[in-house]
Amino acid sequence: MTSIEPVPLYRDTIGTMVDHRETLHANCLIIDDEEVKQNTNSTLHDQSPPTNMTNGTISHLLPSNGTLKLWKFNDVENQQLYLYESLLKHNWTVDLKAIQTLRQQLSEYRSELGDRSEIILHQRNTKVKQKIYSVFRKSAIALPRNIFNFFPKTDPLNQETRYRSCAVIGNSGVLLNSSCGNDIDKHDFVFRCNLASLSQFKIDVGMKSSLTTMNPSLVARTYKELKKAEDVRQYNQDISQYDGLLWVPCFNYPGDIYRIPKIFSSFKGKKPKIVCGNPQHFRSVMDFWKERGLTNPLSTGFYLVSTAVQVCDEVHLYGFWPFLERYGDIKSDVMYHYFDNMTLSHVHSMDEEFNILIQLHIRGILRINI
Repeated sequence: MTSIEPVPLYRDTIGTMVDHRETLHANCLIIDDEEVKQNTNSTLHDQSPPTNMTNGTISHLLPSNGTLKLWKFNDVENQQLYLYESLLKHNWTVDLKAIQTLRQQLSEYRSELGDRSEIILHQRNTKVKQKIYSVFRKSAIALPRNIFNFFPKTDPLNQETRYRSCAVIGNSGVLLNSSCGNDIDKHDFVFRCNLASLSQFKIDVGMKSSLTTMNPSLVARTYKELKKAEDVRQYNQDISQYDGLLWVPCFNYPGDIYRIPKIFSSFKGKKPKIVCGNPQHFRSVMDFWKERGLTNPLSTGFYLVSTAVQVCDEVHLYGFWPFLERYGDIKSDVMYHYFDNMTLSHVHSMDEEFNILIQLHIRGILRINI
């Protein structure tokens, strides 16, 4: 089995790490640490909903004498959301031992989950005519030279130590009006999913991007297979907003291979650098979590979380709330995506994935910010 080195946390003082974490808050609207303590330690009496609530909202509450209000949940799911939010409001502390245990389990499960050079395909871990197996089919293709030539010559994630602090940005509408942008941009490495819009939402989601994913289906759906000049122009304009790497799952399905040359050759900008994810790495992450209860195909966001644990000292999540409602002081609706009108996807088990993320949050392995 491939062994992994201890977390290189102690190259800085513990005090420095604590100071760094204190600049990042579970609620990005909170600025003052004393206010954080007041919010997380407040009693039930302090959490009364506003008195000017509409009849439609007040019906969720038990009749009150004006001093105490309790939620009367209509179903178990709503009660679960309230409990989730309550757990996330408590102070969070990183647990280095738990993080290392998870890394060790990943590494011992399959070697590529302990080897950061296997996350992305490059010319040092592939060769022309090598068999590449797709993620969701058992079929394989012989790697064509024209695609191999697009691969970087060396691992683009190559580094001696892990990134100190990483943010993985989900696309939930929970980010709207969060003012999390500055907190997100403070991280050393920022993962983003599926070409999520940035500039018009920068106060809430930030602008920094180190690795952004793009599903090949977007090329078909949004850019009409890049057949017309207008679509190619829009494609170039859209992806040029990102820095770092544009990560494409080039081999999810056998048919994806026909889009790959066009994805590379149609882009004329200098950034980001387009790369292909390693399908074996994705498959191994998926198999690892399948044995722990996630039987549906993993969402891109959950895959990035596992990848971030592999390459980062600390992992902070933003925009991970796969539900259409929130139950805090008041009940509110949440868009599926913060930047479009897409409806809830049933391809992935978002609620089951979030159940796992909540447990990792409680264990101090990662931090969920909502």
